[in-house]
This record gives sequence, C-alpha cells and structure tokens, in this order.
Amino acid sequence: MGQIITITERPELSGVYSLPDGGIVGNGDLAAILGNAENGLRIYLSKIDLWEGVGHHDKGGLRPLGWVDIPVSKEAYANYQVKVDMLKCFMECRFVNKNENYSFKITVPKGENSLIIESTGNMPFEPVLTVFQGETTGRKGSFSKDGIDYIFRSFDSDECTFKTHIVAGMKKINSGLAYLFTATNHDLGKENDDGLTDFVVVRVSRMDINGIAQLLNEHNKLWAEFWSKSSVTLSDKFIEKRWYASLYYIAVSSGNRRFAPGLFGNFVTVEYPSWHSDYHLNYNYQAPFYHVFSSNHPELSDTYHVPLEEFMENGRKDAEKFGCKGIILPVGIGPKGIYTEYTPSLPHWFKRLYLGQKSNAIHPADIMVFRWKATRDCEYAEKHAYPYIKECLQFFEDYAVVENGRYSVCDDSAHEVPMYREDYREDKYPFEKDKNNNVTMGMLRLCLEVAIDMANALDRDKEKVKIWQNMLDNLSPFPVTVRHFKKVFRYTEKGQRWDETGDVGLQHIYPAGCVSLSSDKKLLRIARNTFNQKKRRAFFDGNANSSFYPMAARLGIDPHEIIKKLKKARAAYEKQNLLYVDGGGGLEYCSIVGSTVNEMALQSFEGFIRLFPCWDEEIDCEYKTLRADGAFLVSSQIKDGHIGETEIVSEKGGMLKVLNPFDKASVKTKNGFLTVNDSMIEISTDKGDSIIITECK
Repeated sequence: MGQIITITERPELSGVYSLPDGGIVGNGDLAAILGNAENGLRIYLSKIDLWEGVGHHDKGGLRPLGWVDIPVSKEAYANYQVKVDMLKCFMECRFVNKNENYSFKITVPKGENSLIIESTGNMPFEPVLTVFQGETTGRKGSFSKDGIDYIFRSFDSDECTFKTHIVAGMKKINSGLAYLFTATNHDLGKENDDGLTDFVVVRVSRMDINGIAQLLNEHNKLWAEFWSKSSVTLSDKFIEKRWYASLYYIAVSSGNRRFAPGLFGNFVTVEYPSWHSDYHLNYNYQAPFYHVFSSNHPELSDTYHVPLEEFMENGRKDAEKFGCKGIILPVGIGPKGIYTEYTPSLPHWFKRLYLGQKSNAIHPADIMVFRWKATRDCEYAEKHAYPYIKECLQFFEDYAVVENGRYSVCDDSAHEVPMYREDYREDKYPFEKDKNNNVTMGMLRLCLEVAIDMANALDRDKEKVKIWQNMLDNLSPFPVTVRHFKKVFRYTEKGQRWDETGDVGLQHIYPAGCVSLSSDKKLLRIARNTFNQKKRRAFFDGNANSSFYPMAARLGIDPHEIIKKLKKARAAYEKQNLLYVDGGGGLEYCSIVGSTVNEMALQSFEGFIRLFPCWDEEIDCEYKTLRADGAFLVSSQIKDGHIGETEIVSEKGGMLKVLNPFDKASVKTKNGFLTVNDSMIEISTDKGDSIIITECK
C-alpha cells in the first residue's frame, strides 16, 4: 500500500521561512524542496554539509545551494497538484490547463547526490539552474563548460574554522530528462576545493540514459530495503500516514556520515535559517531520533555521534573552566567543533554559551543509550557510546556535591536562562542558581545505569563501576511539591518551582525513563498528577512536545485522549507536506507520531516487553518487526481490543521477558509449546530464535 502526501496549494513558506511547506525528496544528504518561481515551479537544493563554518552568534550556519526553475504557464500552475510517494521517495508534479499538460517526476537517488527530473507532459521542458540569490555570504558564481551549466558556493574566509566548497552541474539528457549532480570538498575528504570542479564536471558530462536507469533502479531497491525493516498498519489511516512520515523525514535528512542533521535537516531554502540550523543539545537535536530504534532503523543514527565527538576536546577545555574533568557542552554547537553562539564581546559571553544549564552534554547521550539498549551493539558502545558517556559522567563526578550522604547538582537550570537578552540580570532571571532539576538528575540516572551496563558488557573500568553505582544509589530524589491539592514533581529542589509551558521539566520521565508503569504507585501517581496539570498547554506547546506525547504513553494516560490531542495538534500546526511548524523547532517534530505510536504499541525500556500497554481500542493495529530493548524484533497485532499472535525474534540471544497479555498464554519455542499462567513469560533464547505467543483458550 502506498503512502502518498498530496499537496494541492502552492507553498508559502519555502524560500521564506526556516522550515518549508513544499514537497520534499532526499537521500539523507541532498534534498530537493518545492517552492515557487516567478514563471512556474522552483526546486530548491539543500545539502546537509553546506555549512559556513563560522562560530558566532550572528554568523555561520547551514546554507542553501540554489535552485532549478521549470517554466510553467500561470494558468496551468494555478491547478497545483503534487504527490510525494514516501515509500519510493519521489515527487510527481502535474499542472494542467486546457491543452497544456506539464508533468514532472522528481527524484533524488538514494546512493548518489544527484537530482533527476523526468518530464512527460506535452509542453517544452526547459529547467534552469541558478545559484542561490539575494543577500548571501561567502563566494558564489556560475559557469558553463561544453554546453553544461554549473554553479558553485564557497565559504573559505579567514573567519571559517573549516572550509566548505560545493559545485553542481546540470544537463539535459534528452528533451524530457534532466540530470544534476553536486559534491562538496567534504564528500572528497578534502579541506579545500582541489579537484572538486573536475570531479563534478566529469560525472555530469559522462552521465547518459543508461546511467540514469541504473541510478533509479538502485534507488528503488534501497528504498524497498529500507521500508522492509518494519511496518505499521492501522485502521486509523490519518495516524498511519504520519507514522510513515515520521520515518520518511529523518531518512531523507540523515545519511551523510560526516554531517548530522541539525534543527532544520537538509530542508533549508533560506540563507539564514533560525539558530544557524545548528545542533541544539537541550533536546532539539535528540528529538528526531527518539523513534528510530523502536522502528527498527538504528542505521538512521549512524551520523548522530559525529558532532558530539568532534566537540569533545572543546568540552574538556570548558569543563576545566568549572574546575572539572570530563566534558560539558554548550546549548548550541555546529559541526567540526564550532560554537554557534560564540561571542566574547557580549556580556555574560561565557555563561551565555550554557544558558545556566549543565545538562547539554549528558542530555544528548540519551540517543546513544537508546541505541545500545535496542541493539546491544558492543562495537558501537566501545567506539562511541561508552567513551562519550564516560566523559559526561566524569564531569558530574567532579561537579556534584555530597550533602547529607546524597549527590546534588547545583547552579543548574532546567530551562534556558536568557543571558542573551539585553535586559538580563540575575535577579530578574534567577534560575541559574537552581539545584537538582529533573532534567539533569533524570539524564544522570539514565547514564549511570547504562554506563554500568556497558562497562560490564565490555569488561571495562571495574573501579569506575563502583563509583557510578555509589552515585546512582545516592542521587538526590526527584523533588516534589503540592499544587492544586495534589503532589506533583517540582522542577527543581531549590529554584524554579513550575512552568506551564512545554515538558522540559518532565524529561526525567521521557526520554530518561525514570518513571514507568512498574514504578512505585506513589511515584507513578505523582508523575500522572504532574502530567495532567501540564497537559492543557504542553499537548500543543511548541517546546518539547516531541517528548510529551510518548511520555503520555509511558505513563498510561488515556490512549483515546492521546490520539485525540495528537490529531488536534496536527490539524493546528501541520503543513500540507506533513511537516509540523510550531514555535522555533523543525526536524524535532518529525518523531512525534512515530515515537508515540511505538510507545503505545510496544514498551521495553523497563527490562521486559509490554504488548500494547497504552492502546486506543478503537484502532486496529498490526506491526511488523518493531525493535525492543535487548535486541528483540517484535511483530504483533490487536483487533477490537484483543491481542493476536505475537512473534518475537531474538537478534542477539539472551533472556526474553514479556509481560503476559493473557490469563493463559501458549508459547511456542524451538523446543515445543509451553502454557504460561504467570504474569511474566521468561524464555532463554539463542541468536535467531523465534518465539510465538498466542492466547490459550
């Protein structure tokens, strides 16, 4: 079954706003985004590594390359119709008026940074390649060689920490087919542009109809393989389509092994995207990846660790400024270790980088934790997750203070302290002095638990494990207060008490996973009370609702309400291309439906599997090979509120634990059938084992 995004109105935000509203296709590096030209269709070109590498609060950032314009008559263009096929990743554009028929198929082949435009209409096809116009930075230009048009942009001023050069060329293969190819010096593994132009010229000049066919065949094969890894089929087609969109948009923007997607992915159609389209570490960078592991696409996080590791040396130097070893990271970073908010001439410039927060190194560790728990990939842990988390914990080993036998983290705000404001004063914005905020303490708990697990799995740091276990056993508890006559989580033990907006102060619940359906009843009640007092605003707030919805599933909030609010929010803020535009965020919103549906259908973060723990029984569901912690692949179904046959494949072996969804379960293993009356099904598995669970009637 196809998953088609239908767009019938011309884009209004493309070329104007940081997050566009036109159709989008991409291969994880290069993206093509639809906008409007004066004389017809415009295809913006955006590449994930096209960075102006200047670290400064009002300079540098991700830049667009340019565009391809295709003339279309005003009368035909008024009948706007674009369809984006998410499963095959191409766009079909058709504009019809009387005898005019303009039809274009637009593909960015998976496997090569090129753009293929196929025209099958009855009107002339004359695409025009143009470098980005308007107020721009760096150097740019165009040239022709052997009848083929090329454009380039270069960012190599003395202010640049690293240089970026890009060249693109486009030629018509025949009257109905155009081919564009682009590359950067980063693609060639070079610090300068030596050989870049020749590389692009040779590739473009040699492309022919047979080469196009090979690219499209490979493209179709790779996308079919991608979608074969998991699927979700719902009777609610509105939610189902957005589950696929959740994966689609991270897939089209996360594929360059040297550059990860920032706030606006590779969807940039303006010269100055908000916040440089950088990596904001107080949840924004992490949020798009919340669902990729449960959706069985860990490969989408292959690039995630790169900017974090590139910044570690700076992180160590900054930790020394706090008198600590380990690392501390600022709110916003760019690729290759640049500070995107670096402005020594401004007041409060040093603390301005951190905005009162000590959590911006340990918070992004959550995605590494998710990957480890979901895959048990020791190679990934050894190379990336464990060294990074170990450095994060080292900072808190030195920075935390011991009071009455418990560890506390002081001078640490949950929300950003606005030190960038001209009217900033400590007495006006006092949260810099907060103590034991839920965000930091939740991430600290999560990372201590997982660091111990990794160290044991890798047979490392036995003395460190003792230190970490002592910290974990003696961390200060999450602070509690009374509000509206009910116990709720206080944002901090000392300092900020409450905030009506967003869910930043609740991220110890999700993504940190410090509260679950198995928690102490009093703790769970406090979490639900807190959630219920926040939900009026947070369900529709532009700040961190990417975690508020899956948090609702983990707390067992009324599933019908979750779906109802999810639909209402999408109706309010969703654009025709299914991107969600609210507040300052961008790519972070792509995960909301994916992570929420996955948490409603399957939970495993507690150390065992729950099948449909928070499911709206008005919706029938069948899912294939969602991924559970412990490296288990789960396929299950629910119809009219009744769970059907469930198959669980053990990818790595180990103990499988499943909360029994039935009074009596029939369990098929390689050794035969078992009947289980207990609340927990426990099976020792070997690599590749398949376990089938059904209701025993």
